[in-house]
Amino acid sequence: MLAALSSNAGPAGGAAAGRRIHKGPMAFIRRLLAAGAAALLLTAPLALAQAADLRVGVVDVNRALNLSDAGQRSRKVLLAAKAQKENELKAKDGDLKKLSEELRSNIMLTEAARGQKEKDLRDKDAELRQQVQDAQRDLQEQERKLTESIFAELRTVIGIVAQDQKLDVVLEARAAETILFSRLKFVDITDEVIGRYNKIQTTKP
Repeated sequence: MLAALSSNAGPAGGAAAGRRIHKGPMAFIRRLLAAGAAALLLTAPLALAQAADLRVGVVDVNRALNLSDAGQRSRKVLLAAKAQKENELKAKDGDLKKLSEELRSNIMLTEAARGQKEKDLRDKDAELRQQVQDAQRDLQEQERKLTESIFAELRTVIGIVAQDQKLDVVLEARAAETILFSRLKFVDITDEVIGRYNKIQTTKP
């Protein structure tokens, strides 16, 4: 049942019946950005867009989450949790397969005894499937909490960098890509945000 469980080098793992146990440490932010409005991060009202001297910054939030030190640490935490859970589930799956094989090879069982063992086996299989689903939900919830925490801190740093560079508006990179034409010059501050965030993290008590 758990044949799809794997420990890929990438962010994705496996789960029962071909379903993956976890989509990736930063999958939540992709859902967050997809559900958000085009201008996710603003340091001034969009009405300022009509001003000729408007300074617009751009941040690739997904890259900042993945490449920041905090993001890398969270990734390791999530991958370790996924690997641990996969190992636990694989062990239980192995036990289940062993019981199934023993049942098939035991020709001395009465019909009633065989029927009871088959029922027990089905119950254990259903229990294991539920545990796989629970593990997937737990990992997704852990990912969501870690990502939201980092995102909140990144947003604060974005505001600091925007003020330092005297930017009027900061757009998420994907929002900026939806603008087909503009006379304004967009300034990518992603690297500055990552560097400033990492520096702040190293000075935290």
